[in-house]
Amino acid sequence: MKKRCLIVDDDVTTCFILKVILEEYFVCDIAVNGEKALCSFDKGHLEGTHYDLICLDINMPGMNGLNVLKQIRGAESAQVLPPDLETNVIIISADTTSKTVLNSFFECGASSYITKPIDRKKLLHELVTLGLI
Repeated sequence: MKKRCLIVDDDVTTCFILKVILEEYFVCDIAVNGEKALCSFDKGHLEGTHYDLICLDINMPGMNGLNVLKQIRGAESAQVLPPDLETNVIIISADTTSKTVLNSFFECGASSYITKPIDRKKLLHELVTLGLI
């Protein structure tokens, strides 16, 4: 059975590119904003079909990606999941400021951070590093 991935980005082109790269390894779902991402995440946990990977944009209308990630980590913490069972979250963003990158890891609990435009080799390397492929 393939692992599951949630792609969260308000840009349709980015969603398409990520889906094309990832669908060889994952069953991919797409959420176009933070609120829909949290609904998909919650639904997966309720149904026992959690996501192994979430690719998450930061800058989206409504709830931004860092707030989404904080809520995901909060939900996992409430379930008392050990760190090795937490969902791997790769931030994929055009924002390269050091403050944003550091916040992604230290305040929000990102697993990895990749800058746009998406580089297929770099993304696949991160998936190998995270033990997902």
